[in-house]
Amino acid sequence: MGWHDSLAARAFVMGKSAVEFKRGAQRIATATGGLLMIAAGVWYFTSWTWALIPAALAAFAGLQSVSATLVAARLEKLEQQLPRDPQNQPVSR
Repeated sequence: MGWHDSLAARAFVMGKSAVEFKRGAQRIATATGGLLMIAAGVWYFTSWTWALIPAALAAFAGLQSVSATLVAARLEKLEQQLPRDPQNQPVSR
């Protein structure tokens, strides 16, 4: 079991859904684009060394977005395999 699998299993037990992770991944991806535009502007108006700060933040945000997308995919598989009851708790078979 990989790291993203264990994160998805923990999120499933906590009652989180794949939709929440997809929304979070999209929000972080949008922030990544904004940070890349800021890095380009800083590089254009100052120097590339100052542009490394927003570029590093963009790289970190991009990794978070990819990770959230991977957890969402694994969480979708779990949701298909194990149904939930009305209180959003996993139902054991």
